[in-house]
Amino acid sequence: MKDLVEEMRGAVRHWWTSLIIGLLAVVLGVWCLFTPMATLGALTMLFIAAFLASGIFEIIFPAGNRRRLRGWGWALTGGIVDVLLGIMLAAAPAPAATAVLIYFVGFWIMLRSLWAIGGASELSALGVRGWGWLLALAIASFIFSLVFIFSSPIFGGAFVVAFFSTAIIAYGLFRIWLAVKLKAVKDAAMPE
Repeated sequence: MKDLVEEMRGAVRHWWTSLIIGLLAVVLGVWCLFTPMATLGALTMLFIAAFLASGIFEIIFPAGNRRRLRGWGWALTGGIVDVLLGIMLAAAPAPAATAVLIYFVGFWIMLRSLWAIGGASELSALGVRGWGWLLALAIASFIFSLVFIFSSPIFGGAFVVAFFSTAIIAYGLFRIWLAVKLKAVKDAAMPE
């Protein structure tokens, strides 16, 4: 218990680090909104790395658990598709990769949604409570993937940038709020 108290004192003592992280995140989010092409280029590189890393781990997991998992082949297939998408995006020229990324993301979300629908069904078969919520979220994700795929590339790119920017700004605002609360705790607990 004493270690926890000391850890909290350290976090409260350095409240300003959360403020700096929050301010940087807000600035990054606003910058992304005003530089959509640069943001899409950076996100393309990020997605290439994410597809490759996710694919490798998605291949390792079902391969190591194939005796315990029903339908492990679907997870393995998803991992292989992720690796192939990462390789295809990395091999494409930068402008083409960014344009193709929008459709890849849509199809990737669709594939993952189908995998999630299967996973929710597996949980249902195992008698896990709450599986219906997972199924509903998976179906909603599938519907959003269709909207994403069949919309124009400009809308898809704008959506990706807007969503990313909004998420970063929201995280930044959270960190700023956390810093204010940590400072209040510090001021109340450790008067100078």
